[in-house]
Amino acid sequence: MGKDTGKKYCPSNGTEGDWFEDKFCMNCINTNPDPTKKPQCAIWCAAVCHSVNEEGFPKEWIYDDNDKPTCTAWVKWDWGNDGDPNDPENPKAPIPDDPNQLVMPFILEEISRKSNKPILTKQEV
Repeated sequence: MGKDTGKKYCPSNGTEGDWFEDKFCMNCINTNPDPTKKPQCAIWCAAVCHSVNEEGFPKEWIYDDNDKPTCTAWVKWDWGNDGDPNDPENPKAPIPDDPNQLVMPFILEEISRKSNKPILTKQEV
């Protein structure tokens, strides 16, 4: 692990911001490169609207294990060749998660609050 692993990432200038946006945002399943079409990622918008030290700055923009900037919500998608991932007729579209299936990552405390059942610790098992 690097010395900055997990720390928030914020581009230092417009050129670096353009590089980050091209590398991640413009080929991500969460952002249609056509700004008039959906989906449009709220993470990028929050990064532009907030300073890195403000509460609204995205927690998804961090340094990875190699101290390289990354977006943890990034899912590679080639909008030019793969088409619209939200089109149910698109054979390349990802299979949606079953709403009844617990998927990673999840927060145990949220599950406990929703079910009103306490989470057992190793000592209690």
